[in-house]
Amino acid sequence: MIIVSFAGTKVAWAEDAVKGATTLNRTQSNYLSHCGGCHGIEGISGPTFVPPLRDVVGSFGCTDEGREYLVRVPGVSMSLIRDDQELADVMNFVLFTLGGHSTKTGFKPYTAAEIHEWRQKPMSMPDFMKHRSEVLQRSLAACQKSAITTP
Repeated sequence: MIIVSFAGTKVAWAEDAVKGATTLNRTQSNYLSHCGGCHGIEGISGPTFVPPLRDVVGSFGCTDEGREYLVRVPGVSMSLIRDDQELADVMNFVLFTLGGHSTKTGFKPYTAAEIHEWRQKPMSMPDFMKHRSEVLQRSLAACQKSAITTP
């Protein structure tokens, strides 16, 4: 139990059950603040039009088109995270941590230069969900093809 004095009154609360569990680094805080509300704090969104990230998002990374798509979606390209390196860090956290096994070995981390270039062209189209499905389908086909040809 931790006891602190606040405005002359002693206040007590329990320590973290897991030491450091409530400590987030800047990238995790940015994800939580800017993405976690819709995509879930662990990348698991509710049953809505918002896609889950956990063990899925890496599937976009098998094509250059899919890689660029993830940055050009409005929630990323128009993010309030204005620093390109910070946004690259968040995208890498999403792909390498939340993406789990869906992010293929050899996926090249996003750079600030890529983020800067692609966020200048946010996606805007009448049937966004159809486009997402088509990009994902092509990327999954590329993932499967590379798995077959890789010994």
